[in-house]
Amino acid sequence: MHKTLGMFIRLALVCLLVIGLQVMASAQGRGRGGGGSKGGPPAGTGVDRGMGRSSDPSAGRADKGRGTASDKSKGRSDVDRERARAAREKAKSVAKDRRREHKGCVKDCKQAHKNAVRACRGRTGADRAACERAANGAHRNCVQGCPR
Repeated sequence: MHKTLGMFIRLALVCLLVIGLQVMASAQGRGRGGGGSKGGPPAGTGVDRGMGRSSDPSAGRADKGRGTASDKSKGRSDVDRERARAAREKAKSVAKDRRREHKGCVKDCKQAHKNAVRACRGRTGADRAACERAANGAHRNCVQGCPR
């Protein structure tokens, strides 16, 4: 009886092992990551990769197609690229001028508010509170009116 029970337990453990290995083998490649690097430069970084090296493995065939975009368009793409660059630089310059103008306006509003609050200091009680409320309202309107 003990031999039969022992043989049955061994057979059950072997079957369990085989099923476990089968599950592990079939699960390979089914996950959503977990291994590998999470970022950074690709493998093979350094001098020996990129467009400049592509003609070596292709025996010079890659050099043939590099300049053709500009050639086929008769230089139009170069002109458009230059026009877009000039427009981008002009937009940056305009935005910088507006920021400078906005900062100057806000600075003037702050100075006017400071002077108005200073003028309210000679008053007392409700009169002073009303004066400061008026100065704060004027300051708020001034800042909101500054160009954005």
